[in-house]
Amino acid sequence: MRTPVKAAGIVPAMEWRDLERADEMVVVSAPSSWSDARVEAWLDWAGEIEPKAPLGGGPARYADRIAQIGLARGLFGDKTDAAAFREALLATMLSGVATPANGQSNLELLPDIAEIEFQSAVKTTLAQRRGRVLAAQAAARLDAALAQVADAVRRCSGDPRACGDVRKNPALARAARKARELGADDRVILDAIATADAFRPPLTDEAPARELALIASASRQAVAAGDEAAALAAQVGWETGALTLALSPTDAEALSRGVGVAAAIDASAFLDDDAFDIERFTYVCHLWGTALELERGERPARLGLAGVGDCLLSQGWAQTSVEGRDGAAALWALAVGAALSASAEAAAVLGQDEAFAQDKQGVLKTLAERRVRAAALRSDLATEAAASLATAHALARKHGLRSAALVGPFEDAEATLRLGGAPVGPAGAMSPVSVSQTADGWLLPAFSPAAFEALSTEGVDLDAARRHALGHGSLLDSPAIDHLMLQARGFTAHEIEKADNALREHHGLRAAFAPAVVGAGFLRDVLGASAEDVARRDFDTLAFADFSPTEIAAAERHALGAGTLGDCDALNPELREAFRSVEAPAFGDRLAMIAAVEAFACLPAPVTIPIAFDARPADAVRAQAAAARAGVRALRLMRADAPSDFKLDLPEEAAEPARAAPVSAPLVTERVVEKIVERDRSRRRLPDRRKGYIQKASVGGHKVYLHTGEYEDGELGELFIDMHKEGAAFRSLMNNFAIAVSLGLQHGVPLDEFVDAFVFTKFEPAGPVTGNDSIKSATSILDYIFRELGVSYLGRDDLANGDSGQFNADGLGWGKPRADDEADEAGPDPVLASKFISKGFSRGAAPDNLVFASFGRRRVEGADRPGVEGEMCPACGDLSLVRRGGMTVCDTCGAQSDRPGPLASS
Repeated sequence: MRTPVKAAGIVPAMEWRDLERADEMVVVSAPSSWSDARVEAWLDWAGEIEPKAPLGGGPARYADRIAQIGLARGLFGDKTDAAAFREALLATMLSGVATPANGQSNLELLPDIAEIEFQSAVKTTLAQRRGRVLAAQAAARLDAALAQVADAVRRCSGDPRACGDVRKNPALARAARKARELGADDRVILDAIATADAFRPPLTDEAPARELALIASASRQAVAAGDEAAALAAQVGWETGALTLALSPTDAEALSRGVGVAAAIDASAFLDDDAFDIERFTYVCHLWGTALELERGERPARLGLAGVGDCLLSQGWAQTSVEGRDGAAALWALAVGAALSASAEAAAVLGQDEAFAQDKQGVLKTLAERRVRAAALRSDLATEAAASLATAHALARKHGLRSAALVGPFEDAEATLRLGGAPVGPAGAMSPVSVSQTADGWLLPAFSPAAFEALSTEGVDLDAARRHALGHGSLLDSPAIDHLMLQARGFTAHEIEKADNALREHHGLRAAFAPAVVGAGFLRDVLGASAEDVARRDFDTLAFADFSPTEIAAAERHALGAGTLGDCDALNPELREAFRSVEAPAFGDRLAMIAAVEAFACLPAPVTIPIAFDARPADAVRAQAAAARAGVRALRLMRADAPSDFKLDLPEEAAEPARAAPVSAPLVTERVVEKIVERDRSRRRLPDRRKGYIQKASVGGHKVYLHTGEYEDGELGELFIDMHKEGAAFRSLMNNFAIAVSLGLQHGVPLDEFVDAFVFTKFEPAGPVTGNDSIKSATSILDYIFRELGVSYLGRDDLANGDSGQFNADGLGWGKPRADDEADEAGPDPVLASKFISKGFSRGAAPDNLVFASFGRRRVEGADRPGVEGEMCPACGDLSLVRRGGMTVCDTCGAQSDRPGPLASS
């Protein structure tokens, strides 16, 4: 393999840098534009520091080691090729373009979350974790109780034997009882008494042994739907934070192997004045792909990118826009093509990976699909990305791949620091307002290079943007607290100047006016502060001078700026959105960007989904499902820790009323003995011929027949549930459930308890209810059944979601009013009783003309209705029986009778 003769990176001018380490002063050679923190990050990575060597000699040793490995394994033809490779690799590190990164430990791979083995494994893990937590808490309480036992012995004065006797030392007895209540064995309590004067080392507050990191595969559809298996996985993540969920078996297998070696390349370093340097970028990706293949041996390797978000920001693209997501995806596609090409060239000499040989067609198919997707990206780099992937596909088909999964996003804070603050990740970007170091070592706020490029390209008023983000640097002309106002409050020009000079150094207005800056003597002698106030660490000079918090905040914004550009009015809306997407990215937008990048990456980056500490497992299921629907390939739930001062707001126990003094009762010569006999609850059986009703309805398209049986007094005693066109198992389950409820009712369980227990249960079938005039929707079959029983037998109109105004307390109802008597306040006409009474149950004893009449209801004045002043006719049942002469005549049916009847008395 011959390294192309081209500059991998122009090494900047170097200078001697004196750095104070923890135990020594070192002199190293470093780029003059680098900050001390960046140089020290490289020295920490180098380990052994060579004085006056570039960056302590660590990059040179690393490049030389990789070149020697390649020469020994035959990847380089001769020493000249190895030397050229070494110089190119070293140049990328000294110019700050790339850096080695930390690997990742292996993860314990579990079965798919839908498998029985997964449920068994995670239940064991949860049980072990809970056991450790509870054991630690119980041990702490028990140790404190035993310490009180020993303390009761030590505080006792007198005979040592009596002090150690629970019968003679009341304090010891109380402490021993408390320790016994907490589970201490009496032998342990006796040992605590015997060793009361000995030294008792406190329990360590170290966390329990680190839990294994777990990973499992899952179906994206199952996780997005939040099914039972996904809910169990979410509970594991909610409780432990140790489960990584990969949404494909291939990703789960790849992530479980961990990462042995890694490297990161700063994509923003390839931005030129004109455009992005594609040729140099692909060359560096190829170079480091080769280096990782040589270094990894049998361990997995990963190559990641940094500063992708800075590339988007410099072009004014928001990460929330389609252009921004496609631009980031194109950069990753370029890196994947170049790195896999290097892997294929290494495989031609070193041999291909066994995993690639086992799934060669699948890997090649994936590469071809990525090439097609890359060509469709809306980015200037789409054509080059597709060509790079096509080259990798051709080489992989010819030689195979040394690593099938070489490129993927990851996060590494130390690598970010070595790259000058360019975040390593899918689309990381520096904060638009960062800190730069001056030649004399001062740290001053400034725009990041990408932010400055974006502002300059868009023609923004840089002075206005600088005043908004970085402030004026002084309180002069401040709208709230200026020099004149400070002088009016007693400050002299000397204190004001010192405070102005300290604004940048102390990073805050209150800190700039601290007693250590303006002088404690001035605060005591001029402003009148006491010595005790000035000595306090939290003393607020401006508040003592009667400045309000609003005035202080406004003055601080004027002097130090907002620190952001996303709310700057001097920018156009598109540029403001671009800065806002970097400064305060929404979680949903971040998921969309990760999904766009992972469509081309070989390996996913498990997305950490934050969960509030007081969230419930159901909230974790919803967050997990949302991430799966967004398109991420792997995720991990992380629940926040509870605040240190968090306490449950428990209600105070009511104080027991004071007991009255006992009153001496008179002597009773007789003795009264009360014997209470508790009998077993017996079953109240229903009559053999019972009444009830049958209700037919449809819940979510599933027919349900509800049969009820009642006692003589109308109380519900049994019910049957029949389903239409359901499976035999489900029908049998519902029938036996109805039998269980019936037995409970017959043994005295109130119907209210069943209603409260089963309403609002949620499972399929569910949805709209047809065929029932009071229940219009239900969340399950059980919810519908017990809503109906509650409305019909308990008068629980609050459970009805129909028109409850059509029902009265007796359940018979008024019915829908007719159009011609809607304003009739007396109610509708009587309703035939046959509508509510079973003719079969009464064996025909109830006549057909029996009605439910509205007795005692007020009628509308002036209404002319037959029988309004009459009695009930025995023939037709209408209230139209009147007396005419010596006979009674019914005005409705014409029946006559010569018997006086009840009207004779009148």
